[in-house]
Amino acid sequence: MAYESPLFQSSLDLFAHSIEHFNSGTERDRKFVILHLANSVELIFKDLLLDLGESIYKNPKETISIAGAISTLTKEKGINIPHLNKLELLIDERNSLQHRYGFPNELTTIFYMEATHSFFRDFLKSNYALEIDDVLTEFISDEDLAAFQLRTVSNIHELDKLIKLTKVHPVGALLSAYAYLEKQLLEIIMIIQDNSEHIPARERRHLTGRITTPDFLPKMFQTYEVDFTGKEERTIRELRMIRNQAAHGRDEPEQKKVSELIKFIKSIEPLLEELTNKVKDNPTKLFE
Repeated sequence: MAYESPLFQSSLDLFAHSIEHFNSGTERDRKFVILHLANSVELIFKDLLLDLGESIYKNPKETISIAGAISTLTKEKGINIPHLNKLELLIDERNSLQHRYGFPNELTTIFYMEATHSFFRDFLKSNYALEIDDVLTEFISDEDLAAFQLRTVSNIHELDKLIKLTKVHPVGALLSAYAYLEKQLLEIIMIIQDNSEHIPARERRHLTGRITTPDFLPKMFQTYEVDFTGKEERTIRELRMIRNQAAHGRDEPEQKKVSELIKFIKSIEPLLEELTNKVKDNPTKLFE
């Protein structure tokens, strides 16, 4: 199988290098994340073509393009390429970076990092019977892999992982914590939407659209009579401001500040749970 092939080895080596740059998180590193990700995807496509008995050369001196590899895999070989729409954006981003001066922002880098990791997870499982995180242990240090795996949390107990991550990637930890908070709000939105069919659609869309930002949390707490202090309200605003600055590459927060903000998100979890229960009891109270 292609695990030992030079193309497979090069593809996974590039993906591992992208993780190392991603963990570093500097502006210059973000550019290399995009370049390495796109190149790693291109090489794994060509490796699979070889594995399927196809030539990757269009003439004696030139290999096929990534677009040609995708076309052959999907149209001639019937291979499903997961997250192809995002990979196409990644390839465009790579091509643009190769021909212009500039660096992608943090949010863009995280988007492509997540998309490519998801692609490799599904693609390797389907076509190579391999687990991406198991394969990566052959190409990256335990420390870098652990830091990368810390970035995603699904519950309050996992927020401590992000506090550890602040030591190596404070911006990534901050954005992951903010995404966790947005996920909590989305669950509340779904409760409201599922129980407000009688509310005019325009009014429903207007209100639920505003709820998606943590800035609206103080209003939610006030409406549902959840005790929320002025200091906590100011911290919510500070969190959103720092997150936006980091996401758009305008500023990189200090590790200590990010750690404090993640601990704050963890501290208001009981309030969010209380809010969720009260929304379940009266999902249309915001419309009154």
